[in-house]
Amino acid sequence: MSAPGRRRGSDDTLYELLPAIYRTRDEGEGHPLRSLLRAIASEADRLAADIGQLYDNWFIETCEDDVVEFFAELVGLSLGPAVPSQESAPSVVADAAWRRRQVANAIADRRRKGSVAVLAQLAADATGWPARAVELDGLLMTTQSVQLPDVGRRPLADLADQDALQALGTPLSQAAPLADVRRLSSHRTPGTADPAGVVVWLWRLAAEEVRRAPAADAGDDGTYAFDQLGRDMPLAVRPTARTTASSPATGLDVPTEITRLTMERRLEDYYGPGRSICVYRDGHPVPRSEILVADLAHWRAHTPPGHVSIDPELGRLAFPERHAPEDGVQVSYAHLGLAAIGGGAYERPAPADGRAARIYRVGRDGAGLHRTVGAALHAWREALRKDPAQVSAVIEIGDDGVYEEPFEIQLAADERLVLRAAPGRRPILIPVQARNRPAEFRVIGPEAGRPGYGSEEHEPEPGRGPVFVLDGIWIAGHPLELMGRFGAVRLRHCTLVPESAWVDIDPRRELRAPSLVIRGIPCPVSIASSVVGRIRVESAEAGFDPIALTVADSVIDASEPDGHAVRGADGRRAWVSLSLRRVTVLGAADVAGAELVEDSILTGPLRCERRQTGAVRFSYLPPGSHTPRRTACQPDDALAEVHQRREQALTAARVAPRFDAVRFGAPAYARLAADVAPEIARGAHDEGELGAYHDLWEALRVADLRSRLREFTPAGTDIDIRFAT
Repeated sequence: MSAPGRRRGSDDTLYELLPAIYRTRDEGEGHPLRSLLRAIASEADRLAADIGQLYDNWFIETCEDDVVEFFAELVGLSLGPAVPSQESAPSVVADAAWRRRQVANAIADRRRKGSVAVLAQLAADATGWPARAVELDGLLMTTQSVQLPDVGRRPLADLADQDALQALGTPLSQAAPLADVRRLSSHRTPGTADPAGVVVWLWRLAAEEVRRAPAADAGDDGTYAFDQLGRDMPLAVRPTARTTASSPATGLDVPTEITRLTMERRLEDYYGPGRSICVYRDGHPVPRSEILVADLAHWRAHTPPGHVSIDPELGRLAFPERHAPEDGVQVSYAHLGLAAIGGGAYERPAPADGRAARIYRVGRDGAGLHRTVGAALHAWREALRKDPAQVSAVIEIGDDGVYEEPFEIQLAADERLVLRAAPGRRPILIPVQARNRPAEFRVIGPEAGRPGYGSEEHEPEPGRGPVFVLDGIWIAGHPLELMGRFGAVRLRHCTLVPESAWVDIDPRRELRAPSLVIRGIPCPVSIASSVVGRIRVESAEAGFDPIALTVADSVIDASEPDGHAVRGADGRRAWVSLSLRRVTVLGAADVAGAELVEDSILTGPLRCERRQTGAVRFSYLPPGSHTPRRTACQPDDALAEVHQRREQALTAARVAPRFDAVRFGAPAYARLAADVAPEIARGAHDEGELGAYHDLWEALRVADLRSRLREFTPAGTDIDIRFAT
């Protein structure tokens, strides 16, 4: 349908096939024939694309997502509901891959039904996590038979085998436990070594990588911390590449924390370029022969000249005294995390941005890069002075560096600035003091500081204002301050480090400092897939509507159990209209009103001044909350089913959310505990879990796995799912 040598889809494809005499006559009459053939060519290309898609739908690897269900029915597989992830969630592509993988492997899995290997394969396909199935019968210590001396013979643990001792209690242990006749899947007293049991282990945490980032100086004696903020952080294994069909066989196949003993015994497996840990001195990697593994808990380990000491359990390293590198130290390492929200090296969906903008790249290495964010801003201002049409700019940071410089960004009306991290990168911005400027990260819009601004007479023109976007950025040490008038402020996949991150470094540090300060109005702020500390709103109230503060798939951390995550100045309410969707708020919130709170958790009371409008649904709010009308909220629904006071107290304690960790920096930060009440684990409007990690769909993955394991488990076998991380 298209001319040879021409690209299909051109508007004049069919028109150019006509003889020249007809095209000449058509040109004289105003091109009516060309207009007709352009419309026909467009429909022809659409039909050709549809025919091509029909061919792709014959195969599970290339078919459309809606066709996967039909393939599943053909092979007799029940997939369960698809994960209805949000657009910004990283699980959109992952869920589609897992569902296709289950269908593609369905026939092969049934041929291996009854084997332990297929159980591990099912677990990996259904959850997307590394999985290992362990058959306990062959591991148990049993009494030998005199008649059959070779049956059941298991050696005792060798106390000289340090690797075996390190693996005790882990899924990779080969030690011989004593038999335990209690069922593994018992919800009351689960056993540990049922002779007829199989345990499926899952590793839920991921290894988050940091590449060639500067180590934090811990003193003047050549001591450093791997973490750029100076915190103690256990280092983790960066798993080796393996096929999905292979079950983890060693500790190098799964994301686990590295111990001093294992690293000392097998240094070549953990250290070096391309390994889990690498130290760069003056731009070059330190040779493996110079690395020592030591306990640096009190920074007292003596490091001889010509060597470097590393403590993987604390994330510390030390050079010989008075021999610290002159050009600083860079480190590459991995640490455990959920790899879902906040700034990180995980895959982030590209934002839908139809506005063309020039990109100014920032980095410490490479030609044509600006060395600082300030230099990139200055280059944009110079380009804007020469060409006033360049009102949009993107500043992209292309490394995992720490940028300590003054940050004061002034934006005029109609300007748009995007400050983002390159894919797979996690830069940290730390404001510092310069000249007469305080150490603050300040973004200033028009109208800021104008006399009388904030009164009804000086209300700015609606619909106009600059747009400021942060994407994949960490801001530490000082809050992000927004001043003046903005059209929109967006934070996505960012981390505004909460104050709780500094407790281990300075226990006397004040924990009430905010991470985000809003002084401008109107200043609609949207936060997505981010971690944010306290939010303080100091905007004017008279003559203005409340600021629209929209938060989705994020954590707001007050850093204190009884602290306020969202509040105004001087202890007053925040002049905001709050919207929360799939958010975990570690603290209380005092706001003017709540437009919509859905699928969220607040550990402290939510107090709204305006309760006539708005909605709160499918969320957890503790007693003392004053909100608009609630629908399907906890613990309200659970308490409505009991009437005795003692039972109500027990029910309220049972339904209260529990977390694996609430301190920022912990691997399972703000993740719901595995034994949390079903009202919380399946309490969302779509039966997902409440809170920031709703779109990881952990409960749905495990439920899907349990239903599939029942089909493939041999009769008489007790099977249980357990989590290694």
